[in-house]
Formats: sequence, structure tokens, C-alpha cells
Amino acid sequence: MNIIYREAKKEDSLRIAQLDNIASDGAIEFLFHDLIADMTPVQIVASNLENDRYPHSYRSVIVAEHDETIIGMSLSFPGRYHKITDEMKSFLPHDRINHFRHFYAAPVGDSYFLDALCVDAHFRNRGIGSKLIAFTKDKARNEGYDALSLLVFKDNTNAQKIYKKNGFEAIDCVALPAHKRMPHEGGCVLMKAII
Repeated sequence: MNIIYREAKKEDSLRIAQLDNIASDGAIEFLFHDLIADMTPVQIVASNLENDRYPHSYRSVIVAEHDETIIGMSLSFPGRYHKITDEMKSFLPHDRINHFRHFYAAPVGDSYFLDALCVDAHFRNRGIGSKLIAFTKDKARNEGYDALSLLVFKDNTNAQKIYKKNGFEAIDCVALPAHKRMPHEGGCVLMKAII
């Protein structure tokens, strides 16, 4: 199977948003549902990616492509940008931001942050996720970082196994209450890999 790994382009934004939605496992739906008339949460995320609002920009993404179709992606940026911003406060309802306050306060500022990783279900178990992680580690090193951090739902043990296989260790637990749009128990695990 021929897979091309490359930096994302603006026109990839909708597909990236679709994969980001899968990776978020309910978080995007929770944060963005019913915010803009006639726009789904995925469309809102795609618009933000297209509008190049760093760090959630198509420029922060590495994609895996097969037969001119994006089958995987990694969204990453310096950890200091993983926080509740004034723009978020002006756009998102207070109760939704408050729900994520511990998540966005997780201590990742000294590392590069892997915000989202997803491989299309039809292409899993082929090493694509590990390859995206390797490219993300290279990207972080090239920007002067020696560690890569991420947050994963505590009950997502399959993802945690993949991350551990790729050099990540659990270093902390982060509170994130369950919600009907985000039915996960136990919050998140903060993981870090020295690169």
C-alpha cells in the first residue's frame, strides 16, 4: 500500500475536521453543537482550520494520504498554545469552557502537544498511526522541543497502548467530567514522550 505523508493543505480542512471529530470522541460535538445556525460542529472546525487560526490551523497538521484520499492525520503545536484563549471565551458558552477547565490547564507548556491523532477505521492496524507519531516527533524536534505530550480519555485503553508502544508514558490524570455527548469515565490521562 502506497501511503504519502505530507503537510496539510487548506483544501484538506474538511477531511481533517472529520478525522479530528473522530479523534475527539465527542469533545468537538460537546464544544460546538448548536453554536452557528446551519453549521455542524465538523463544519465549524473545518472553517477554523481553513481560516488558519493558529494553532488549530491546517498548517499544524500532517496527513497520511492513499489514492489521493486523506486516511489519517496528526494535529500538533507547541504546548504553550494548549489553553483557554480569549477567542474561545468570546465564542464558546461559559459552561462548556468550564467543563474543560482542567483539560486546558494540563501542564504541557514545556513540550510539543499532540492535539489530535486519527487514522480512518478502514486503514488501522497498519502502522499509519505510529508513522504519524514519528513524523510529529520529528516536527517537534525541528522546532526545538525535546518532549511530546498528549491527552487521551482514560477509558480509551486501545489508544493508550499505541502511545505506550511509541514511547509515551502516563504522567498524570486530568479531570474531565463525563457528559452525554462525551460518555467517558475517569477523565483523561496526560502522557509524555521524550524525543
